[in-house]
Amino acid sequence: MRKAWRLLTPRGRTLLVAGLLVLLVAMVAGQRDVMRIGLLLMALPVLAGILVSRAQLRMSCERSVEPSQVPLGTPLRGQITLGQEGVLPVGMLLMEDAVPRELGHPPRFVVDRSGASWRRVVDYPLLGRVRGRFRTGPLTVRTTDPFGLVRLDRRFLATSEVMVTPEIVPLSPLRTVGGGGSTGEARPHRIGVVGSDDALVREYRQGDDVRRVHWRSTARRGELMVRREEQAWDPSASILLDSRAAAHAGTGMQSSLEWAVSAAASVAVHFLDDGFGVEVYAPDGPLHVAGGSGPRSPVARELVLNRLTDLRASTAGNLGYAAQSAALERAGQLVVAVLGAVDAGDANALLRVRRHRAQGVALLLEVEAYLPATTDSRTTPRDPARLRRDRTVAARILRDDHWRVLEVPRGMGVAEAWSALEQLGEVA
Repeated sequence: MRKAWRLLTPRGRTLLVAGLLVLLVAMVAGQRDVMRIGLLLMALPVLAGILVSRAQLRMSCERSVEPSQVPLGTPLRGQITLGQEGVLPVGMLLMEDAVPRELGHPPRFVVDRSGASWRRVVDYPLLGRVRGRFRTGPLTVRTTDPFGLVRLDRRFLATSEVMVTPEIVPLSPLRTVGGGGSTGEARPHRIGVVGSDDALVREYRQGDDVRRVHWRSTARRGELMVRREEQAWDPSASILLDSRAAAHAGTGMQSSLEWAVSAAASVAVHFLDDGFGVEVYAPDGPLHVAGGSGPRSPVARELVLNRLTDLRASTAGNLGYAAQSAALERAGQLVVAVLGAVDAGDANALLRVRRHRAQGVALLLEVEAYLPATTDSRTTPRDPARLRRDRTVAARILRDDHWRVLEVPRGMGVAEAWSALEQLGEVA
């Protein structure tokens, strides 16, 4: 009974109740003609419910979202292809596709065809407004009678997956920033043997080829030494991404956090393409983007995008754990820090990362520019003046430790900020 009642629309329920009241009044008054009117009013929603519930929809649904993977802020296009193959025509069909609010508004459309068989293609726009993984669908089909007395919802099972990645910006090579050690060269290179006196040697190990024994070094040291024919230099870069929720401001695509994530992703891809080994460190620890496929591999690039797509704002209070992880896990030749609102404590934590490294580069976002334009202290708990003072102190601490520091104002793009580092001059 409850199921049948739920099938009725407000109009159908009103008609059924009105018919019942007319029937009761007519029975009391002994008016048979009026009783027929009441029975007719009651019969209409009942008959409509029987026809709609018994209608056999033989519908097909094909769906897609193109492209299925886009950078943040990129438009998408959803498409649904509907088909109906039946013997008898059905009533009006109301369609609604489930779309997460991060991608747009759920599209609604009506199919009112008198024929038993038809086909229709529906396109609707989407926008990747939030970074992450989303799912559109399933499609809900609502069948109604011509009078709008009864409705019945059916739902398809198919869905479409959408991945909104950070925006990757092409970066120009910096001649004064390198990952090859103190030489400042930005690409991998090899150190070869140029002469017997300059040979690179090491102690003999079990299984070494005796033809590699370096007799002059053996005689001088009194133990068997073998020649290193060449030593491969393995440049690497560590990227510290400040993803703390308390260190950023703004919402959606215009937030400082999304700028920082885009910068970290762009730098990581830039160095991967340049042959570097890359690892990204967040406040909660490393993201493990350093796969076994090696630099310049599409798999490595895809791994960076996947990790940063899934990254969420951290509740960590400082950058101590990220700095400690970067200092202990990799002996990289370059560290790039993309920072939000930092203070002296955060800067001092970063000092340990640059030990035994060639260079350190820091992009400090002017987070106060992302705060809402309001004077209400209840909605803006952070003081812009204090944020500026803390950033100035942190920048001075890093520069004193020979970091290259750029304070990034709001409105400056990632590529522009990266190129501006070239104008700062080389650091020791």
